[in-house]
Amino acid sequence: MIRILELTQSTQAIRDLSGDAAKAALLSPTPGTVRWVDISKQTAEELDLLAQGFRFHPLALEDCLHFDQRPKLEEYAGTSPYLFIVTHNFTVLPTSTSLLSDENSLHVPRILWAESREQTVALTMLETHAFLGLGYLVTVHDQHSPALEQIWNRVKHDPQLLLRGPDFVYYLLADAKCDANFPVLEQLGEILDEMEESLFDNPSRTDLHRIYSMRKTLVSMRRVLSPQRDVMGNLARHGGSACVSEKTAPYFRDIYDHLTRIHESIEAGRDLLGNCVDAYMSAVGQRTNEIMKQLTILSAVLLPVTFLSGLFGMNFEMMPFRSPIAFTLALLLMFGIIPGVMFLWFRRKGWLASDAPSTASPRETGRHPVRK
Repeated sequence: MIRILELTQSTQAIRDLSGDAAKAALLSPTPGTVRWVDISKQTAEELDLLAQGFRFHPLALEDCLHFDQRPKLEEYAGTSPYLFIVTHNFTVLPTSTSLLSDENSLHVPRILWAESREQTVALTMLETHAFLGLGYLVTVHDQHSPALEQIWNRVKHDPQLLLRGPDFVYYLLADAKCDANFPVLEQLGEILDEMEESLFDNPSRTDLHRIYSMRKTLVSMRRVLSPQRDVMGNLARHGGSACVSEKTAPYFRDIYDHLTRIHESIEAGRDLLGNCVDAYMSAVGQRTNEIMKQLTILSAVLLPVTFLSGLFGMNFEMMPFRSPIAFTLALLLMFGIIPGVMFLWFRRKGWLASDAPSTASPRETGRHPVRK
C-alpha cells in the first residue's frame, strides 16, 4: 500500500494521498513540493513504481524485497544523490495461543522470547528501509510500525515539520524507533530481576532454559542495534551534504548517544545472566551437598544398628543374654540409645543444620535485587 504526505511550499498545505491518487502522484511529482512516501507490505509492482518515479538503484530496490538486512547506510551519488538507510527496532507482541502456534509460520516475523516464573514477553524486530534525497523521504516496511505511525500522524497535522526538510522528518522517525527500544529493555530488566530472585528459591532446570533463552534474545538485540550506532554516526557526519543539512546533523548524534545507552543496558543484562548461571550452578551444587550430607548422617546413624543386627544374626550355639530382661535392655541400648546419642552429638556439632535458602523477603534477608 502506497500513501504520500505532500507539502506545497508556496501554500504550506499538506495533502494526504493514498491508493490510485498516490500512485499517480508518484509517477508525476509536483514541482516545488516536499514529499514523504510510505510503502507498507510492498509488492514488486509498487517497487517498480518507485524505480520509475525516483530511479533508485536496482540493488537498493532488491533489498526492499527481502527484509533481512543488517543496519547500514549506503550513499548513491549522481545528479540526484540520495541515501539508502536500513534501521531496526524491537517491540513487544501480545502473548497468545495463536502466536505460540504460528511462531514458525512464514507470515509471522521471527519471535524472541524472554520469560520468568511470573511473566512471559514475546519480542519481534521491525525493519524499516528509507531513501533520503533532495525534497523527498521514502520509507518501506513490511510490518505495522507504531513508531512510524506516530510520526506520520504528527507530520500530517504539523506542516512545519515537513517544511524543515525530509532529513528532519527522518530524524524524527529514527528517534522514535530508537526510543521504542527503551520500554522493551525495561520489561527485560524486570524479568532479569525476577529470574535472579527465583534462583535463590528452589532452582530448577527450567530456570536454566529461561536463562539461555534470555541470553539469545539479548545477543540478537545487540547484533542488530550495535551496528545501528554507526549508521547514526555516519548520518551525523553527512551534515552539510546534499541529503543532510548542517542544522539536522547534530540531532543524529543525539540518537547515537541513545543507542549507546541501549548497548550498555544490553551488556549489563548479559553480565547479569552470566551471574545467574553461576548462581544456578552454585545453588544446584549446594542442594546436592545438602542431600549427600543428610544421607551420610543417616548411614552413620544406622551403621551400629546394622553391625549389631548382623552380629546377633549369626548362628551362635548359645545366644547371649538368655535372660528376657537383659535381652530387652540390650536391644534398647543397641537400637535406641546408641543411635539417639549419635543423633544428638551430630546435632550439637551443627552437622544437621540446613543450608537451604530462606523464604524471607529481600528486605528481611538483606538481599535486594540489582537495578540497572
